[in-house]
Amino acid sequence: MITLPEIKINNPGLSQIDSGIYSLGLVIPFQPSMADKKTIKGILNYTLEVVQAKLEGIYETGEIKTVIERLKRIFSKLDYNSHRKSVAIIIEGEEEKVIYLNYSGKPVVFFNDPFSLLDLVADSVRNPEFEILVLNQTGAELYEYFNNSLHKVFAQKEVSCNGQKNAAECLVQRISNIIKLVNSKNDKPIFIFSEKEQQIDKFCQFFPFREIVFKINTSSTKDEDMPSKMKTLTTKIISQWDYWQSRLVKGQITIAKRSNSLFSHLESVTKALKHSDDGLLLIDSFMKEEIHKTLLNETLFIATKKLTDEIEKFLARGNRIEITEGGFLENFGGIALIRVNHSKFQSYRVTRKFTEEDFMT
Repeated sequence: MITLPEIKINNPGLSQIDSGIYSLGLVIPFQPSMADKKTIKGILNYTLEVVQAKLEGIYETGEIKTVIERLKRIFSKLDYNSHRKSVAIIIEGEEEKVIYLNYSGKPVVFFNDPFSLLDLVADSVRNPEFEILVLNQTGAELYEYFNNSLHKVFAQKEVSCNGQKNAAECLVQRISNIIKLVNSKNDKPIFIFSEKEQQIDKFCQFFPFREIVFKINTSSTKDEDMPSKMKTLTTKIISQWDYWQSRLVKGQITIAKRSNSLFSHLESVTKALKHSDDGLLLIDSFMKEEIHKTLLNETLFIATKKLTDEIEKFLARGNRIEITEGGFLENFGGIALIRVNHSKFQSYRVTRKFTEEDFMT
């Protein structure tokens, strides 16, 4: 049985029947690599039901039927070979766009309101995804949380090693290599715990991306067995997800600075997007609102539309966007790109040194 939340919808709040639906946008879960066709069909049917329920009483019956039939036709052509996690659908007049997104989040629908794909993505809150590393006397275990459940990735016993490194360093090296594979873009925080504080400190000392590794208090789980302990820790992390997400972004920025892969301010980021640089795009919620407002301004529309078109291509290539708390990126001009590939175009990069004050909120 499929249990889905009510789809969040931006309702224009019309008090009388309107004769036309001129735009519609939605983001819905779509991950055929993880879910069977029956499950996906249930999600799509649920989406149609909610869209119809929200439109009824506001628009003419014939208009609603046309939109529903149009969505059905689009749904029937979705790519079940996709390895992405959700899909965005935008209908504007006769134009239709289908964009496969590389993140999972809560569904969202917009209609008859000026919007862009950026608005849809911003409203579709990303589901928590993270790693939990457990260090013990005999080795380590790594768990990954995604699709609303916890999965054991690997278990590693202490290893003997040759040369100058001791066993602890070799274990950290082995764990680091695994984490690099499952978290190659550093886009998930790593929570670490052990009964011995020394083990945590030693791991953080040798782990190359310690800025995204966070200790988590385990005092309340001391007498629990491992399954119960993992459940308690997972619940605790999810309940504070907004906080940890902010900590993660700060860590990602620090790592990007160190590797010279951070672009900040609108001009530099826009040039990087035009040259098809990939990675993680961070947009301050204040900046997001400014972008939305300029799309409504005829004088500024063309320039802003070019930016949103580049963002659309960026997402279609499998990249992600995070909308941060207002003011969080104030010292970065409200927008920053953490690049994961190296464009052949290097001369446009705007060099800027950062200080610790850039991270103060």
